[in-house]
Amino acid sequence: MTESSFEKPWRIALVAPFGLRAKGTTRARVLPLARQLARWGHQVAVFVPPYDSPEDAGRRWNDAGVEVIHCALPRPAASGTAWHLALAWRLLGQVRAWRPDVVHAFKPKGPSGLVAAALWLWPGRGRNGRPRLVVDSDDWEGPGGWNDDPRIGYSSLQRRFFAWQERYGLSHADAWTVTSECLRRRAMAFGAAPERVFILHNGIELARWMPAGRREEPTPAGPPVAVLYTRFAGVRPADVRAIWTRVRAGRPDARLMVVGRGQGGEERELADLPGVMIVGWVEPEALPEQLAAAQVALVPWADTPPNRGRHSAKVLELMAAGVPIVACAVGELPATLGDAAVLVPPGDEAAFARAVLSLLADPAMGRRMAAAARARVAGLFTWERLAAVAMAAYRTTRNED
Repeated sequence: MTESSFEKPWRIALVAPFGLRAKGTTRARVLPLARQLARWGHQVAVFVPPYDSPEDAGRRWNDAGVEVIHCALPRPAASGTAWHLALAWRLLGQVRAWRPDVVHAFKPKGPSGLVAAALWLWPGRGRNGRPRLVVDSDDWEGPGGWNDDPRIGYSSLQRRFFAWQERYGLSHADAWTVTSECLRRRAMAFGAAPERVFILHNGIELARWMPAGRREEPTPAGPPVAVLYTRFAGVRPADVRAIWTRVRAGRPDARLMVVGRGQGGEERELADLPGVMIVGWVEPEALPEQLAAAQVALVPWADTPPNRGRHSAKVLELMAAGVPIVACAVGELPATLGDAAVLVPPGDEAAFARAVLSLLADPAMGRRMAAAARARVAGLFTWERLAAVAMAAYRTTRNED
């Protein structure tokens, strides 16, 4: 598909929620979308508040036609709240100085949420006033969601403020993009107009993953290897222990690679299990080869509000790397995986382990499933396809002029 819906190229500012290094939203969602919009001829900039990667503060570079602009961090302040407000003010100033036609703010909370709220309240709309505003949500943030995760350590005041930010951001914009049907319903419950809420799934950049994927070759000699690729945002170590104990009972030679690093170091809770290898953080460039070494991937999501609202970029990466998947049927996972994975009821560790053992015992079935998963990614989750959804949201904002 080619971009032909705009009369002329637009200046599109994408406001990231945090830096490019530790978390996935900016690296795996914001920047790939920006690259595709730039390929279609738009002038695109990504504005980054790098509070979690201060080594990038003040840096700028060009990434495939996209201006990547890191905000300079304020000097340390006595109040953490004042520091974050100062950061958001600096970010807002940079965005406005760039004079975009449309601003796409990713996450309604934190610095990007503050920028979105300030832009919404700015006098005037359209080219003579504030830019058109689209707010993106990829997580359930409020009560029962990410803000209540005890690993984060938010205070009661912070939880209330971020819950307000989510409610305000998902009801005050010209249009919205969300990663799941669950979040679409949540936005509408907060007051977003249904016709202005667009489901914008996460996507994959195929050029990076497909050449490194698996080929139709015999299974490598040696013990079978499973992979758990997660930062434990929706995966409980206790569930993994229960599943892996059953897998090892059926295949004592099986090994489990734990790829990723949890917010609270949860991967360390699995280190004492037989056959477990804690790989930890892997640089993005090395992920395709690392993941493709496994014969099966475990995606044992708990059935929680945050998991019902998520659309996992990590699952797409497993699919593109050619790893057969066993997953719990939670949230968007059935719609993402279709018949290209084995889905089991959430909380049924015995059924999950049986599915893993079946794939380890039948490499040919695993290869067929991996091929189907890669074809599904190529057909449904490329950024060329998904960027068209973002553009539909941008076009909707023209009716607000």
